[in-house]
Amino acid sequence: MIKKLLLPVIIALFISIACISASYADTSSPDRTITDALGRELTIPAEITSVVSTAPPTTMTLYLIAPELMVGWNSALTDLSRKYIPEKYQTIPVVGGWFGKTDGNYETFIDLNPDIIFEGRTITGDPTDINAVEDKQTRFGSIPLITVQDTANISGYAKPISFIGTALGKEEKATELIAYYEKALETVKDTVSQIPEEGKVAVYYAEGPDGLATDPSGSQHAMLIDYCGGKNVAETTITPGYGMTPVSLEQVLTWNPEVIIASDSTFASSVLSDPLWKDVPAVQSGRVYGVPITPFSWFDRPPGTNQIPGLYWMLHTLYPEKYSTEQLKEKITEFYSSFYGIELSASELNGLLKDVPVYE
Repeated sequence: MIKKLLLPVIIALFISIACISASYADTSSPDRTITDALGRELTIPAEITSVVSTAPPTTMTLYLIAPELMVGWNSALTDLSRKYIPEKYQTIPVVGGWFGKTDGNYETFIDLNPDIIFEGRTITGDPTDINAVEDKQTRFGSIPLITVQDTANISGYAKPISFIGTALGKEEKATELIAYYEKALETVKDTVSQIPEEGKVAVYYAEGPDGLATDPSGSQHAMLIDYCGGKNVAETTITPGYGMTPVSLEQVLTWNPEVIIASDSTFASSVLSDPLWKDVPAVQSGRVYGVPITPFSWFDRPPGTNQIPGLYWMLHTLYPEKYSTEQLKEKITEFYSSFYGIELSASELNGLLKDVPVYE
């Protein structure tokens, strides 16, 4: 009888001991599971210590969130870029990738031995070709290849920023970047909503050394013009991929742009005194602006999170009476300090914001 009464007590005691033992056991796992933009479940290390991307838009986001984890740039840094990149990140090797007209080398990526590789998509936004991704995964072997939604929509960067932050264990920095970005979107949207259609500025995006290539409305390369309330005057087709549709000066004269945004600083510097362009309204009024490009372009190439400060810059450039120079200076200073790790001096900031930027 006593034995029967003691049996439940003994069983309960063993269960308690087991639970206590389990609570002190090492239950941490060296791995975790993540679902990428294609819905693929991948096992990755619990702590990421090294990462590389196959394309520049994703690399831009990596640099803003976790530059210390990067083990590769997709293309060589220019001398201008180096002026605004801390020295410790300038020595990260150039590895190429799969973007634009560039084809990467698998062995180069494998030799880096990264914990994970990010695979972005730059044209349609979402990666769709799962067979191509799986083929790459096979070539990369055991290194997880994680697809990212690299949206080509200026208003859609929050999702990939959040995803990358979570994958890298950098949620706090990602949240900070999203807060800055969403405030920029809100500021631009609220300001543009007060501008009547007839009051919107006609804009020509001049690309190349002679200014006679462009990207029309709807192109991923000119989306800041659309979003910031400009009327892209280019009546031409979108050239897929790298863009830069050739046009003639006669077409530009017909389009009558009030503002020219120039990707090439030499063109931006010379066009105001070029007799061939003298009848263009933007030239007559002196409203020609070179794109700030350091450490990375605020406007284009790549289209990605590097464009975030460009939201404020484009708003001010098109509508300086609605968004002041002082407001712009405050937001650019904040972005460079928080996300590029650069404390801009007054002269550096003024140089960046000149009609044709000057880099010190």
